[in-house]
Formats: sequence, structure tokens, C-alpha cells
Amino acid sequence: MPQDVDFHIPLPSRQSPDHARADAEQLIWPRSLGLIKSEAAAERHLRGGYADLASRFYPHATGADLDLGVDLMSWFFLFDDLFDGPRGEDPEAAKQLTDAVAAALDGPLPPSAPPIAHGFADIWRRCCDEMSPSWCTRSARHWRNYFDGYVDEARSRFRDKPYDSAAEYLAMRRHTIGVQPTVDLAERAGRFEVPQRVFDSAVLGAMLQIAVDVNLMLNDIASLEKEEARGELNNMVMILRREHGWSKGRSIAHLQDEVQARLEQFLLLESCLPQVGEIYGLDASEREALERYRTDAVRTVIRGSYDWHRSSGRYDTEFALAAGSQGYLEELGSSAR
Repeated sequence: MPQDVDFHIPLPSRQSPDHARADAEQLIWPRSLGLIKSEAAAERHLRGGYADLASRFYPHATGADLDLGVDLMSWFFLFDDLFDGPRGEDPEAAKQLTDAVAAALDGPLPPSAPPIAHGFADIWRRCCDEMSPSWCTRSARHWRNYFDGYVDEARSRFRDKPYDSAAEYLAMRRHTIGVQPTVDLAERAGRFEVPQRVFDSAVLGAMLQIAVDVNLMLNDIASLEKEEARGELNNMVMILRREHGWSKGRSIAHLQDEVQARLEQFLLLESCLPQVGEIYGLDASEREALERYRTDAVRTVIRGSYDWHRSSGRYDTEFALAAGSQGYLEELGSSAR
């Protein structure tokens, strides 16, 4: 996050007490699966600060539960890097890879699947451990939406037709930002579940969409310089400039205002959650799960994202150029395990 672009996030900053250990051990999992093979790749990965991000998203988690969060964050960004090169401009190639990864949601993968797919399969297996079938179904649906978003984004680049409106871009980006699967994991990391029927609540739905939108706006501002250097055109700041003829500064200021408006609405929606519990007839344990979802899932994905964006080296221009190298992309996406 550029230091001159500030946001006032009215939520407390939190971090797992186990973050130092998790940070020291974060390379064990990706190395064991062949997702990181060289010292250069390891150094690049560490600069991203993904263990720090997980410890902020899941401040209530320690030990193996936090490790799962760290591995998910590592996987997210290793996967995302695969679309910085030619694959991200070819919808067929994008779909080939996303299909190979998404197959893990349906059963065991063939040995020939790429390392990034086997990494996801391992995470998915651990995510579903001790969680209910309804949670697994809900999370799988969110994952499928996430993968589909990458194909939609590649289709836009292939047609050389960047998104012309913020609304159209938001519809796609809400999937590829990956917030919903991240929030789902908070339940798994905390060993609690929100009753499925509560997700029909308009209040909870609006809170989740705010969390998604704030994340993607923060991310687009943080990644703006990197994406400008790479020639990317699908960024909220760039789209606002095309759509309204605004300067870069005005477009960023508009996003700052949008974030603040959404957060004010978020705080108002939070105050309605006790009534949601009454409407859906939640018992004491179910109300506790809903409260934990508010404090340990939705709030932390907003504040944790902000804190991480301000410290991560992922959005340095030289980081982006290194991650986009073809050798790095092929190492992750095409080699057999």
C-alpha cells in the first residue's frame, strides 16, 4: 500500500500469538510439494509476508490451525502468480489450469496433475477435516466461483477489451480476490460453524460483500504501480479513469471515500446481528458461532488485509517482474508433481 494513501479502518488490529513460529516454518509446506524449488523463489515468497497475512486473518488460530491458514495464503499467491504471464491472457489455458485444480473438489487427483493442483488438494482435504458436509458444500461453491473468475479475467485480456465500468469489473473481481474462501477458513481454523440458514440473511450477506469490496479496493490501490509497470488495464483506479475521465489522484480519493462509506455501513450492519439471531431462532451456541464469525472472520479479513498491504513486499515493481518470469510460471503450473 503506498504510504501516502491512508485509510482509517475502525476495527482493531490483531495477530495470532503464534505468528513468529508460523513465520519461521512457512516454507516447509510449499517446498514439500514442489511449489518452491529454488532459493530465489523462496526469497521472493518470503518477501510477500504470507504468514503475517494469515496470522492477521486468523488471530484466534495457533499450531496446526494457523499453519493451514499460512499454507492457504501461500497457495493463493503462488496460484495467482501463474496468471501474470501468457496463461492470464488465454482463456483456454486459464480454464485448463483452473479445471485441473478444481478437480480436487470432486475427488483424488491423478499423479500427472501440476504441483499447484496437488497443493490445493492437500489444503482442501485439511479444510474439510471435522467440518460438516454443509460447510464443505458452501466452501466448494465459493472455490468454484473463484476459479471461474480467472477464466473471465483471461477472456477480457484475450479480447483486448479491458473492463469499461467499475460495476462490471466488480462483478468479476469479487470472485478472484478470494475473500469468501478466506472467510470460510476462519470457521475451520476456529473450529466453529455458523448455521447454514443464517447465510440467507440480507444483513450477513451485505456484511460479507462489504468485506469483499474493501479487500479488492485496498488490493487494487496497493498493486497499482505493479500493474502499471506490467501493462495491466484491469484495475479499479484505471477503470475509474477511463469511465469518468478522472485523474489518478481523484480516482484513488474516490476509492478511499468508497471504503469509508462501506465501513460505516458495516458497523451499522453489525449492530443488527442480535436481531438476525432472533429471526433465525439461534440457540446460545449458534449465537456464539455467529458472534465469532463477526469478530474472528469478517472483521479480521478487513483489518488484516489493510495491515498486511501496508507491510508486504509483494507489490514492489521488481517483485512483480520476477514473479512474472516464464520459468517461474512453468515451474509452478506445468511440471508434474
